[in-house]
Amino acid sequence: MRLRALAVFALLLIPSALYVWKNPDLPEFGRLHDDGILFVSAKSLAGGEGFRIISLPEQPAQTKYPVLYPLYLSLVWRLNPHFPENLWIARLFSWLLLVICLALCWRFYRQEGFSEGRTMILVALLGLNPYMILFGSNTFSEVFFMCWLLAVFLLAHSKRGQTAILAGVAAGCAYLSRTAGIALLISMPAGYLLRRESRRAMSFIIGMVPFVVGWMLWSRDNIIHTTDQMMVYYTDYLKMELLTVGLDNFHLVLWKNIDGLLVGLGGMVIPQVTALAPFKILTQVVAVAMISGAVRMLRRRIAVQYIFFAIVSAAMLILWHFPPNERFVLPLAPLMLAALLTELEHIAAMLKPAFRHQEMGQRVVAVGMAGVLAAILLGALVLQCFMSFGYLYDSAQQYRVKRADMRAAYAWITANVPDTASVLSNDDPILYLYSGRRGHVAPLTPRFWYANDHESRIAVYRGIVLYCRSHGFQYLYSNTDDLSRWTDDPTELEAIRRSVRENPDLTPQFESAFGTVYKVREVKN
Repeated sequence: MRLRALAVFALLLIPSALYVWKNPDLPEFGRLHDDGILFVSAKSLAGGEGFRIISLPEQPAQTKYPVLYPLYLSLVWRLNPHFPENLWIARLFSWLLLVICLALCWRFYRQEGFSEGRTMILVALLGLNPYMILFGSNTFSEVFFMCWLLAVFLLAHSKRGQTAILAGVAAGCAYLSRTAGIALLISMPAGYLLRRESRRAMSFIIGMVPFVVGWMLWSRDNIIHTTDQMMVYYTDYLKMELLTVGLDNFHLVLWKNIDGLLVGLGGMVIPQVTALAPFKILTQVVAVAMISGAVRMLRRRIAVQYIFFAIVSAAMLILWHFPPNERFVLPLAPLMLAALLTELEHIAAMLKPAFRHQEMGQRVVAVGMAGVLAAILLGALVLQCFMSFGYLYDSAQQYRVKRADMRAAYAWITANVPDTASVLSNDDPILYLYSGRRGHVAPLTPRFWYANDHESRIAVYRGIVLYCRSHGFQYLYSNTDDLSRWTDDPTELEAIRRSVRENPDLTPQFESAFGTVYKVREVKN
């Protein structure tokens, strides 16, 4: 980068850097569960306990998430083994990856023929994006994966020496960051073969396959063979897919995942601040514009390998057992923002002659369309700024307050619950990190969500005591955020909370504004 480009790039880091500076304590840590599991697995590596989920009572091998990102996070634990004092280091390590990712995006855009001005716009949109800021400064693997993904495309573009096999090695590292990287094993050889470069396709496969085979063999040898659905949830992606998606609900999964994919893609531009139907439709229209722009880029032979990867990834997401959202489509954001810019430039080129048309009606229509488009783009920019400079900070403060309340519960658990006891909690990773007590989440599954099955979710909590007894849980920690990952229906939430509060076999031991620790009544023989 030239001096001016470096100065601009530094400015584009300000939104994320400011968020990290203001919130070094990582108050949202563990809210989405996966980040906590990854950090616990990293602790296991750093402590010499192998690659395990040490927050679970069974302490199984970590066969669901691959090893590379937890290995990176293990450096945090090696630098400071004390939790939560090491969260600021985790925050810094995560943000450094975001910096690298944005730099790679800049390089990728320039390599694909985007002008410096267009590159600045695209990297600015990524740097301002609230989802990039949130997930790029937390212990999620998406941005780490994106770094390897972009490295693959940069290496694949080069014609020098053995860059194809190096691209394969980078793809192997991407796969060991997120198993979604398996899409590269299909998309990259397809891209090479399209250019009639069969030898480079084979070199890429030779570079990537050892990583894929190695992880699969290790997982096969270490996985727990179980029919318990919650252990499957923690350890086995494929079996969880088979348990969730079947012939009876395939149509629901397909429909809801396509809907979620469009909302997730459009949400990169119009963040989801409301559930109103017109807002959602507009978001999906933006997603369709992105797809149209990607088709134009493919016809022009721009970012072909990335587009092929996006096609395979989208197909996987549509068939997967969890609805795609902004987090899961984040690795596609650099491509889809470039595609949207391409489509907008195409629309602008079509409107330009109409501005000079002889007929007044044509000019009025052109000005009207341009005005509507400009209003949407301006509104999207305002929403982005609101999310990145307002909502994220307010949300962090709310979670900071909740975390203080939860820490009081964890302190009580540490002082009063035997260290051999297990606790059912939907925040099991942070329960373990704060109190040393092990547990896992309540047995809710995506199948309930796809079927919109409120009664089954309520039934899980009505039968929670039987579940605790059958799985050896002596305590239950229930708080107001327990169902946030599954439902926002107030009637359902109240029914679930009431079923827990009024259960005669659950005795409150510690109560706070945010949650309650219950003891499960023992059954006397």
